[in-house]
Amino acid sequence: MIPAQKNLRPQAGFTLVELAIVMIIIGLLIAGVLKGQALIANAQVTATVAQLKAVDAATTTFKDTYNALPGDITSPTTKLPNCAAGTLCASAGDGNGIIANTPGATPIATEGERFFVHLNNASLITGIVPAAAGSLAVGANFPATKIANNVLMDGGTAAGQAADFTSMIGGGTGSSGTYLVIASKIQAPGAGNVGLAPDQALRIDTKLDDGVPDTGQVLAFGTAGAGVTNCGQASAAGVAGTYTTSTSQATCGLYVHIQ
Repeated sequence: MIPAQKNLRPQAGFTLVELAIVMIIIGLLIAGVLKGQALIANAQVTATVAQLKAVDAATTTFKDTYNALPGDITSPTTKLPNCAAGTLCASAGDGNGIIANTPGATPIATEGERFFVHLNNASLITGIVPAAAGSLAVGANFPATKIANNVLMDGGTAAGQAADFTSMIGGGTGSSGTYLVIASKIQAPGAGNVGLAPDQALRIDTKLDDGVPDTGQVLAFGTAGAGVTNCGQASAAGVAGTYTTSTSQATCGLYVHIQ
């Protein structure tokens, strides 16, 4: 008697060609994700540069219209639309042409706290919802930057003293005038208040200025040095300073001279 043969089927598997196709598809997906992340990062930097330029232009328009800096204007309730008595907008400046707090100081209870509020009431900027004096909420009296986890602050300096620029790379000084500050929190700029990766700081600096952390109109703050926890190295012996772009950690903040 011939034993019954089992109905055996060969086990199916992937061919080398099929495996290669799968690997190619996975590679394309990974490349697409990475490219998408790079595009988002570039878009945030570009949008932040545009935001800085917009605030600069709004400040110029405010000065032309009211013959004063926002925050420094006297009698704002009689000059600015919807600037009601008892609000932060109603607080008057001294009209001396300088934002009272230095760029390296916390801009609370100063003309700097009213800077963006006055621009907002003049319908020259958006992105804030004015709150009571002393509010530390981002988006209240100070706008968030287009780069996530950062806030835009402001200040002024009459002489550009070193003490006006906390933790600046190289410990140098800036020009006199009005500055915008990119930091991670609404408090005094410094090594503990940084929210930009060095590559982001470099690209902003390059688009607006010279790409060097301690010279020109865009100045970096944070810890100096080439290590991964540092923002960048200062210029020395005729060699331009550099940002530590080998790290993706948030180690930099920026002072941006606008007026």
